[in-house]
Amino acid sequence: MIDPYVNSNNVLKNKLNITDYDLLNKAEADIGFLKLIDIDSVPTDYFDETLIKRIHKHIFEDIFEWAGEYRTVPLVKEEVVLPGLSINYSNPENIEKELHHKLNDLNRIAWQNMSTDEIATIYARKLALIWRIHPFRDGNTRTILSFAYLYAKEHGFPFDMETFTEGLSRTYHPNGSIKSYSVRDFFVLACLDDKDYPEVIYLANVFKNAINNYKKEENTKTI
Repeated sequence: MIDPYVNSNNVLKNKLNITDYDLLNKAEADIGFLKLIDIDSVPTDYFDETLIKRIHKHIFEDIFEWAGEYRTVPLVKEEVVLPGLSINYSNPENIEKELHHKLNDLNRIAWQNMSTDEIATIYARKLALIWRIHPFRDGNTRTILSFAYLYAKEHGFPFDMETFTEGLSRTYHPNGSIKSYSVRDFFVLACLDDKDYPEVIYLANVFKNAINNYKKEENTKTI
């Protein structure tokens, strides 16, 4: 299938007219960082599909014409943590329905009286299953993390977003071996079907650290 989102050298078409893969990634990171800082400006009337689209548009409207619009093509991405295999992302025609179902599932949870460990584990799994839908052609991890931040803030367990943004990219040793995995890698492991033995602990630990880091920052401000 021809991918209408990419140009002849397989780089995503963009408003900046960048045709180099690495330069586009850098521009996305730079612009996206500024938009993430301002994520609290996004109206959060309901934590639904409309908010997911609104967040994506907020982050990527200066880069992609299709910001805030669901993808129209299937996705296949080889994953380092799945030795070259891809997650079975949602088919385009199922995105709206599956997002609605997963978000309703998330919104039914009563978070009160849970420990931080319980919140982090349940939240990581629920968010990973939403992430697995991959509603957009690009920018899904930053969009779902932003949604997670706004949702957690509204539901009584705010977290430090910087804990996540510091781990958005995988890092490598000089010899090329992986030094640290990315948050995206953790989403991959956490979203697997039960039969494939999902490993939620890595993403849950990041959520736990982010929640605790927020508490530490707030305590410091009151001293």
